[in-house]
Order: sequence, then structure tokens, then C-alpha cells
Amino acid sequence: MTENNKIEPFNDHFLNSFLNPRSITVFGANNNLLTTMGSMQLRNIIAGGGVDDIYPVHPRLDKIQGFKAYKSVLELPVTPDLAFLILPTRVVPQVMEECGEKGIKNLLITSGGFREIGKDGVQFSQEIDKIAKKYKIRFIGPNCLGLYNAWYRYPEKEDAYINTFWPYAVPKKGNISIISQSGTIAAQTFWHAKEMGVNIGKSLSVGNERNIDMVDFLEYFKNDPHTGVIGLYIEEIKRGKEFIQLVKEITPKKPIVAIYTGGTKAANRSIKSHTGSLGGDQKIYDAVFKEAGIISTNYITDFLYYLRTLSFAQKYNIFIKGNRVGIITDSGGSGSMMTKSSELYGLEVPEFSKQLKDDLSELIPFTASAKNPIDVTFDANFLNIFYKFPKMLMKSGEVDSIIVWGVFDFDDVIETIEQSGMKIDENIKNMGTMLDRTILRPVRSLMKKYSIPVYFSGPFPYRFPWFQKFISYDLPIFDFWDAPPKCLKILYEYSQYRRDHS
Repeated sequence: MTENNKIEPFNDHFLNSFLNPRSITVFGANNNLLTTMGSMQLRNIIAGGGVDDIYPVHPRLDKIQGFKAYKSVLELPVTPDLAFLILPTRVVPQVMEECGEKGIKNLLITSGGFREIGKDGVQFSQEIDKIAKKYKIRFIGPNCLGLYNAWYRYPEKEDAYINTFWPYAVPKKGNISIISQSGTIAAQTFWHAKEMGVNIGKSLSVGNERNIDMVDFLEYFKNDPHTGVIGLYIEEIKRGKEFIQLVKEITPKKPIVAIYTGGTKAANRSIKSHTGSLGGDQKIYDAVFKEAGIISTNYITDFLYYLRTLSFAQKYNIFIKGNRVGIITDSGGSGSMMTKSSELYGLEVPEFSKQLKDDLSELIPFTASAKNPIDVTFDANFLNIFYKFPKMLMKSGEVDSIIVWGVFDFDDVIETIEQSGMKIDENIKNMGTMLDRTILRPVRSLMKKYSIPVYFSGPFPYRFPWFQKFISYDLPIFDFWDAPPKCLKILYEYSQYRRDHS
């Protein structure tokens, strides 16, 4: 996966038609956008700006959200590429039958109430299996939110996307693809992903996996040129042998991060009521993940951090060669915590050579330390902290990665000073422009040149303008000091795995 996104989509797989339909029919939407889930999902499809033809089906309404509505799918003037069902469970078999008669081959079934509810649900599941077999229908679900594809019909439509989820927020388009047996993980992480700079290209809510399962999607993502990193949320693995074999083929080239949510008594009970899956022993999954090279976590924050970390490494081909970390900080406490965390994660924070310490000492206050961490004790020379010092460490050959603590957002500081009656020099106000020109672009070029990542961090939330500026330049930035060492550990371990299995 490179910076060059001018790549044709991967068309040689049956799932391509699910992700890139030119026409879609929607069951279960109306004109009430705030209280009806299907209506919100239809609005998101419209908002994506890509699907050429949308055909709502409703037994009573003549028009839905500006589109002509049809009483039955059999009345449609064309055979749509995809049918999207957000309906009561009891009517799903009948609607599937009519879709089959119409010649529709691809379905998304959001409707719940199948195997997860017990005996009656199992019967409904068997009914839709028979109908799918009869008409050679493939379907995602049931009990799912469907799909999000930011690379929809790319490059024919550069900025369009398709989103059948109900949250309206969408993250920036990137090389991360997610396969989730939970709609929440697939869709409701989008607000956080957008704010944190987790750039997601595709996200799939697969639900009960009655017809299409995780292995099918992994097969697709294995050869998808817009997928560089894969995230999995797993409640069960249906085809264990095929899953392991396929993942072993993928992970040396595309890292996989997974959350397995079963393994405890209460968790297994919750899973069964959610998708009807049978959870397995945590130790078994741990062993499978280790054997197949999957990066495992139980925490959603780490899941997003690890995906972002590996996405950046894939996009710019920056994989670290060793475990030596150089730390630059303007705060002694944060420097100490990052140093300890790094060592606890198996990374080394070596004291710099005499020559490097002497060179650094010429640029830092006499009260500062050049040993590693480089503690500049609140020196506000951003050019040094963000660019010159990282460049000196890279050229020295004494580190394999760098953490910089000291990203502050001065917009609110300037606002407070002005509100208190003091005038601010225009040059200080324009620090953001200086940051763009003299630091952000050049430091990313340095990372690519030396294959040494620089992780920036500071005490502000991601929503602040300077943090968003770093994110806009695709630079790794963190809002607390404990995450950079953890992510460097993941990158170091995956870099080793990649080299060993290449």
C-alpha cells in the first residue's frame, strides 16, 4: 500500500458487486429521518453521492425522501444490483422470494430475530437459506448494518462513497478495512476514527454470517489494492481451518488487528443473544492469533490506535528496524513515563553517545538534559523539538524510532491573552502557518528517508486545531503519553514478523 491511490479497484471477486452497486432498492425506509432506522440508512446512501439509481419499496407511500416509491419490488423498472432489507423478521422470507423472482442476486439483511432468538429464529434462518439457494442469491447478514465503502467505484467517482450504516459521520478515506460481527464496532466507532485520524476505506457489519462470512471478506481484502490493514471484531470463526490458512497468507503483507470478544462465561452468554454465535475459549483464540500473526487486543481504543499505527507504516513503508527509542520532551514527568512505558514494552531507551549529547547540548538550555530523553524543560523552540532534534537522532543512527512530547495548541492560549486585554504580535498568530511550511511536511519526508517513525504527543484532546493540523498531514499524533510506546511496540513486533515471513 503506497501513497499512490490511482489504482483500479479489485473487480475479480463476487463481493465487488456488493461494495460497488450502481443501483439499489431499499425496504423499510420512510420519510421520518429521526425515528426510523431504515430512513436514516437510506439518507446515508443518498449522502454518499454515488449510487446512480435508488428505488425505495413501501406498501403505502408514493414518494420517499424525494424518490418515487414502489409498492412491490416486482414493480421496479429495472433489476437493481443490490437489495437492502430493514424489515420485521416475519416478512423477510416473502420479500426475499420476490427479490429472487425479480432476478436480484445480492442482498443486505439488517433485520434481526433469526438464530439469536432461539427456535423460531432458527426456522426463519432455514427459510431464507432455502430461498437463497433456490434463486442463487448471496446475502450479508442477517442482523447487520451492512457496509461502508469510501472507495466506491473508484477512480470513476473519486469522492463518492456508499454507507448503509445509520451514523452520519464518516472518517477520512484510507487503507484500513474492517470486518465486524458487530454493527457497533463497524459503524459507531466512526466519530472517534474521524477525530483521531483513523482513515477507514471499508467497514463491513456481517452480522450472523448466514451466507457470506469473514473468510469471504478476507479473501476479498487479500487482493484489494486499497486495503493495507485489516481490523477484525470476532465473536466466532465459522471456517477455522480456512481462516487460519488465509490469514497466514495475508499477515506478512497486510497486518491484521483483532478483537475477540468471547472467552468468559458472561461474554459467551452475551454473544449467543447477540448473533447466536457460540464463543470459544480465549486461550484457543490467543493461540490461533499468535500462530497466524494476528495482533490481538481486548480494548477498542487500542484497536483504533493499532490500526492507525499500521496504516501509516503501510502507506509510507516505514517499518522500524530495531527497538531503540529516542525521546524528546519539554516535560520531565511525561518523559519519565514514556521512558518507563517503553522499557516495560520491551523497547530500549539508550543513553546517547558523547558526540550526540555534545551536539544536542549546543541547542538546548543549560538546565536541560541531552542523555535520552532529551528534556528541554519547556523550551518553546518548535523547530528544534519537532524537526531539528528528530533529524539529528535519525542521522546519528542511534535510534530506530522517536517520540516527541510537546505538541501544544496555542490558539486557545492566544484567545485568552487577547481577551485579557493584551495584543499579540502577528508573527505569533501565524505560528500555525510556520508549522505547516517548516516542520510538518519536512518531518514526514525525513521519516520516509530514514524509515524511522516519529510519534508526536501532547496534552490536548484531538479536536483542538493544532492536533487536527498534524492529522491533516497524516502525522502520528497522540493525546496522552502512554499510547506512543504501546504503538511502537506493536509496530516493532509486526516489523519483525514481516521480515521473518517475507
